[in-house]
Amino acid sequence: MATDTFAVEVLPVLPDSDFLHSAPEDAGMMHQELIAKLGLPLGELWNLTALAADCRATGRWDSLLTVKPLHLTGGVGSPANATALR
Repeated sequence: MATDTFAVEVLPVLPDSDFLHSAPEDAGMMHQELIAKLGLPLGELWNLTALAADCRATGRWDSLLTVKPLHLTGGVGSPANATALR
């Protein structure tokens, strides 16, 4: 999941959020649920300016975005390593 915002979540957590009940120990924050329990990589504050400019110049807006985290045993984060294949 990628976003150009500083957090994937809506902050503060909404009172009717499903995550508020499924992750009460995390005060309803999704990060721990998505990363640790589902293995979903999260990307925040992506700079997509160059990709958008290339899409606009070529008229092609489709691509395959892949993210390969570093292979670290017990790691909880990784430097950005995203590639858009067009």
